[in-house]
Amino acid sequence: MMKKVLVGTILLGSALYASDLSTVTGEGVATFAKKEITNDKPLMYLAQNFHEMATLPSFSLGAPSGLVSSYGVAFAGISGRRDRDNTDGALALGMGFGDADKIGGAFSLGIGSIDPRDGGSFNRGNLNLNVGHHFKEYGFGWSVGMTGLDLWHANGLDGDYQDPSFYTAVTKLWANEFLPVAITAGFGNNSYADINRENDRKDKVDGFGAVAMYLHPQLSVIVDYTSNILTAGVSVVPFPDYPISLTLGATNINEQGSNDKVAAIGSLAAAYVF
Repeated sequence: MMKKVLVGTILLGSALYASDLSTVTGEGVATFAKKEITNDKPLMYLAQNFHEMATLPSFSLGAPSGLVSSYGVAFAGISGRRDRDNTDGALALGMGFGDADKIGGAFSLGIGSIDPRDGGSFNRGNLNLNVGHHFKEYGFGWSVGMTGLDLWHANGLDGDYQDPSFYTAVTKLWANEFLPVAITAGFGNNSYADINRENDRKDKVDGFGAVAMYLHPQLSVIVDYTSNILTAGVSVVPFPDYPISLTLGATNINEQGSNDKVAAIGSLAAAYVF
């Protein structure tokens, strides 16, 4: 029998862009719930409380989520990026706090790089934080957050210091029997600003967004536009009884920025409910 409390679609945010590890974060507990055989609700519906939530595929690839976690869930994940010249990756781990139906959120630690060729493994560490509220009667969440607060970097070299990024985001869920959809939109500075801005991105603010369609409770198709970078992919929960999600895709499809190469991305994330 499926355990009732299966929580934790974990978004690694722009950790998927492993070349910009300042934005590694873990966000967003899914608030869709999957239908059980004896349940007369639609295939997927909006959970009314924390203990109804189920593990679901991700609904974003780079855009921060408007949905936040609550106390009682911890998460961890690994992500990677590969283009024709470089391979790199990042780690993230964190936990939720508060009550998202009132004020909740999550904090996480992002660690990169896992490629020793760019100065050593684990040579950057960042703190990430989000706070938000669920308007569950509307299937809607709003959050504000910070990503990439520098904790350590490249043996203390100032050239590897990165300013934190700030954002606000909303996520709207349309749960129905045929094709559930999650839409995320917001704006932020620095790593969320247009990647083609050569200088002072910390002083620039641009929009971001993502759309996810749930073809099945264990499969979502996602299109994401963050930092003027177009990303597309799929997210899968391989084992419905366990809170583990796998995401694969392609980023920089529109070939933006100085590293104007299309890259393959992937992440594996898991949650633990306590």
